[in-house]
Amino acid sequence: MTMKMINENEEEIELEEEDQEEEGEEDENCQSLGVKITRILIFYLIIGFVGWNFFNFMFNSKYCNIEKIVVKGNDHLSDEEIFYKSRIKLGENIFKLDLNKTMEFLKQEPWIKEIEIKRIIPDKIIISLEERKPSAVIYIGGEYFILDKDGMVLSKIEKPGGLSLPLISGLKTVDVKIGDTIIEPEFRIALEIINSANIILPNKFYKIKILALDDFLIFGVVNNLIVRVHKAEEIINKGTLLREALDKIIKENLLVDHIDMRFKDSVIIKVKE
Repeated sequence: MTMKMINENEEEIELEEEDQEEEGEEDENCQSLGVKITRILIFYLIIGFVGWNFFNFMFNSKYCNIEKIVVKGNDHLSDEEIFYKSRIKLGENIFKLDLNKTMEFLKQEPWIKEIEIKRIIPDKIIISLEERKPSAVIYIGGEYFILDKDGMVLSKIEKPGGLSLPLISGLKTVDVKIGDTIIEPEFRIALEIINSANIILPNKFYKIKILALDDFLIFGVVNNLIVRVHKAEEIINKGTLLREALDKIIKENLLVDHIDMRFKDSVIIKVKE
């Protein structure tokens, strides 16, 4: 009876010792985890402090002020015009420059089709752009305007002389401003027609007049030649006949009122009476 009681006490003592050891290990683990968390917090606080000071320095230091602007891809517009329209200020901190707003300013210029702006740390801005290509001069309301193939009005000029661009007249529109887009289908048809004519007979035509949506007069460079057509396909499909008609006029020295290409499968030379 006595031996049994001793064994039970010994087991109880051993269990108490094991419980104490487990509690000690848990305390050590908790302390270790707390130290790790503290170290991590201190590390991120240091990183945050250093980062804040770094960015504060970059945003306020003269070292990062804009000193140079490089413009690429411009042909019609000068570097000075682009710089003025961008509203970028030399000496401004490069990180404070709002690139989206600068792009909005530049896109107000009709000549600019695509644009990209990059910061080059510490003090350089690169403006890369693609300009619209002039395709024609149009005569509207007593004034001449340069347009691209999409009908965007790029700029106004005094006279079209000296420009190797076709002149389009006869459009019903009476009021147009720079930056507008000509949406009338007659404009695109007229441009297609005169471009097709200059493909078949290079540098032979300089002007096209719109009479109606399906009626156009093309004016030649020599002999006051006039060609009347419905659409561009007539020029392409009857290119050989048009060349032959022109050769006949020159060879026989004919006084011609105009060449009519509006008839199916034929080209009619109408001589002056």
